[in-house]
Amino acid sequence: MKKTLLAIVAAATLVVPMSAPAFAYPAGQAPVIAFSTVGRIVPGDNVSVQISRVKKNCVVSVAWAETDSVDPVSKTIKATGKSGVITIATPDTAGTYTLTSSISAACAGGDDAVTLTKSVVVGKLASIVGKISTTSAYVSKNPTLNVSGTIKSGSLAVANKSIIIRLKKGGTVVKTQNSTTNGSGVFNVNLTGTSYTAGAYTAEIELVSGSIYGQTVKTTAALNLR
Repeated sequence: MKKTLLAIVAAATLVVPMSAPAFAYPAGQAPVIAFSTVGRIVPGDNVSVQISRVKKNCVVSVAWAETDSVDPVSKTIKATGKSGVITIATPDTAGTYTLTSSISAACAGGDDAVTLTKSVVVGKLASIVGKISTTSAYVSKNPTLNVSGTIKSGSLAVANKSIIIRLKKGGTVVKTQNSTTNGSGVFNVNLTGTSYTAGAYTAEIELVSGSIYGQTVKTTAALNLR
């Protein structure tokens, strides 16, 4: 498993109550988490962060908010107010995750605890272009509905990947069908065996998360049956 090369230079998101007073360590400065990467993060690769502006000898931990499949990693704050480099593995499934670190009020130097967060995209992003069509606009003719489209990551096809099609009417799922993209990232699904009633239908197309691509969901424009 190769390591993702990281430079500890980026600033991070700080979540604190609006009423929180100015922090005391150092004077007027709040804790931060630094993180940056020079390339795409492969699921299961290591990433590294550093936490700063925390009182020395405090122990800080980082963890993924959305999963407990990766153990938290802890470091002790040095006299400089910084942790050493904290290296933690990313989840094995692609997706967008939140790296978090909770700092106690005593260690942050203020009256309130602080939660530091960093959103991290693991794996590749994909986009879905899809449409829904029908053999007839009249329910009396027992139409077949068709959902088709293409899934790509940039200009590259997302080939041979599992998808889920959910046919919805008024936000309620009336039929679900699994499928797979072909070698060109194309999918084409006929939704049969359903007696439709008049109204507006949409198709929700979901690319199932895997070790390369994170979950992507797209809803088609509405199709009206009379």
